[in-house]
Amino acid sequence: MSTTPPNRPTTQQLVEHIAQVGRALWAATHLGSPAPVVAQLRDRMDHPQPGDLVMEFAPFTTGDFDPDSVGRLLAIERRPGWPTRYVIEPLLQPGKQRDGMDLSLIALPDQRSYARWADDA
Repeated sequence: MSTTPPNRPTTQQLVEHIAQVGRALWAATHLGSPAPVVAQLRDRMDHPQPGDLVMEFAPFTTGDFDPDSVGRLLAIERRPGWPTRYVIEPLLQPGKQRDGMDLSLIALPDQRSYARWADDA
């Protein structure tokens, strides 16, 4: 019996898996009438805060995965009469910044206790 170890995923593949799980979690929290703790998690994911692990999100997106779409939210800038500006540090490019206007972002739980994470809002 062969015991060939599985190929290790690349860092980019791991980030893509994070995004896939994030999308699935977002979808699962938006179905039906969720339990209160799930509704709290959903609401927290829908309102990212600086410091959060985030991903750019469009519910019906298809196409190639952009690894820079997952990162830390550094700042949210709001000015009257202007679109909201988000500044993100991509997970695979520490120290670099990426920004965008009116992005659709969701926060991803990055603590062992998602209920505590959702409660910290």
